[in-house]
Amino acid sequence: MDWQRFVASYGWRANGHHLAQVVGQPVEVVLKLRDTGICRRLKRARTFDELFQLWHGRPPRDEEWPKPRRRHGKGYEWLQNELALLATLVGTIGKAQIAQALTARLQRATGDRHAERSQQAVQVAINRIGLVSRDVLGGITAPAAAREIGSYSTVHHAIRSGRLTPFRIGKLWVIPHDQWQRFKADRPPPPAGYVMLSSIRQRLGISSDAKLPEYAAMGYIPTAVLCNPKLGAGHSSSVRGSWYVDRRVALKLLADRRAGRPMPWFGKPTLSNLKVTWKLLQERRHPDDCEACRKIWGRGGFPTDFDDYAKRYPPLDLGAKKHLTRVWTPGLRPAEVAKLAGVPIYRVKRAIENGALSASKRRRIVYVSRTDAQRWKARRCPTGAGETSWVSLNTAASRYDFEPSELSRLIRHGKLRSKVGTNGPQRGVTYVLRQQLAELRQKTGYSHTEAARKVGVSVAQLRGLLRGTGWRADGRVTLLVLQAAIKRVQSRQGYTVEEAAQAIGRTVKWVRARILDGTVRLTRAPWDKHRPYLTEPMLQRLKQARRSPNKRRVLNGNWLLLSSAAAEAGVSIGTLIRWADEKRLVPRRSAKGLRYHRRAVRACARRHWQNQRFKRAVPPAWLQETA
Repeated sequence: MDWQRFVASYGWRANGHHLAQVVGQPVEVVLKLRDTGICRRLKRARTFDELFQLWHGRPPRDEEWPKPRRRHGKGYEWLQNELALLATLVGTIGKAQIAQALTARLQRATGDRHAERSQQAVQVAINRIGLVSRDVLGGITAPAAAREIGSYSTVHHAIRSGRLTPFRIGKLWVIPHDQWQRFKADRPPPPAGYVMLSSIRQRLGISSDAKLPEYAAMGYIPTAVLCNPKLGAGHSSSVRGSWYVDRRVALKLLADRRAGRPMPWFGKPTLSNLKVTWKLLQERRHPDDCEACRKIWGRGGFPTDFDDYAKRYPPLDLGAKKHLTRVWTPGLRPAEVAKLAGVPIYRVKRAIENGALSASKRRRIVYVSRTDAQRWKARRCPTGAGETSWVSLNTAASRYDFEPSELSRLIRHGKLRSKVGTNGPQRGVTYVLRQQLAELRQKTGYSHTEAARKVGVSVAQLRGLLRGTGWRADGRVTLLVLQAAIKRVQSRQGYTVEEAAQAIGRTVKWVRARILDGTVRLTRAPWDKHRPYLTEPMLQRLKQARRSPNKRRVLNGNWLLLSSAAAEAGVSIGTLIRWADEKRLVPRRSAKGLRYHRRAVRACARRHWQNQRFKRAVPPAWLQETA
């Protein structure tokens, strides 16, 4: 084929200089021939390497490529051999190194020492051939790996800890493919049917991101497991993973929260709280001779480490915990007690000498505990020298429940101060100090059987009476607790339903009907939940209802009281009252007060939460479910 027929067959819209170099003719001659319209139309113009292959029957060698030509204001042109070289460099070295290598090659090819391939020109060429400057060979970049699993912190933590060993390509950290596949295999996905625990945090009314994971780590949430989100699912995860819980358990937690039932972690210690109290306990550790601390810790003594502390501290009662974390002080000196009580110091010293004020010595210095000082002040600062501070043995035995022989033994052992009367009827009568008797009885206490006999009830009834009186269920009953139980038994608890019916001359059925329609309400004592009763004001209401019976409209469960309506809307009581004042709610009166319809309350709540400005405010659960 001669060169004219070649130009006519393949020269349509081809580069004239390239076409002339392939056929070995001057460029002016080739262009003049092509301008005659002899060229056959093709789908696309041929490149230099394609023209060379068609003319010579082989690909061009490196020295057979034409020199890049300078374009007006656009630098040197890019040829296919240079673009092929660029494609092999992308992903092996950085963009700056690619620009440097191509600049040196361009200067050699053109002989122009000012020729340059800038980083911007390299980036444009990379985009033109369909590559990405962040594409790398032999691995995956750290940002791409982080996007794949949905967590940047996890990838960076794995690099810092040595689980992943990346290498550098330019400015990029590249993780080898085999390492990345092993790393993903070590991240177990959540079981089927499990949901992220954090997805129910706001609906549970928990504002802190750290609380639910802490409860799960302590084992307070059933079925909670620590795993990693499904790859590519769009979920984020922490460095250690995320907590997942069975969907049925999550729904039960939400139902319990809406119903007001206690959550599984209520009343249980958390790891963060234990760490704080452990640090405080170490800072405020009491001396080894502290009697209260020895009694609290028992034979095991002070905890040896945090694990021992976390096992033994939570079961302690509140009083013991307060004592352990309180700043230790040996007590008040006599001068400080005198200043506290507002009396002369000699009065304090005399009370200590006579036993009316308990004191202890530490390094030859007398101290009075702050509690004893406050009690001594409340007793009007007796010195123990007056007659009212002493009682006879018979009075002491009957009033403080000591046997005479036991009192005599305490006197002989020096634990109880005594004196013998010398004047009149008191001659020869042994007297003991009243305050010491009370302290001894408070310290020794009563057994459950003795206390029940004193109160006049059974042991089971006694334990019900003692709830809320400061009594420890595993200890003896102190004098103050026993006196509180006696007062509870002697106190009037009101009228039972039968007694109220008899008092107003009506049947028990009529009284129960007044309870159901809200005319009166039953009350239960904190120490006896099994005995409901009607108070005196409720009895007066029954008498008023007997004199002027009114047909009350019975409202169904959709009519809520003020507090229940505010909780339903997720707002304060003041906000709900303001809605009623603005006529947005129309309440109805009932025996227990104004009631608001649930549908109207929810309508106001929807408008309110659409314009809520506070980020930490949590909408009610029913509104979150419908959102």
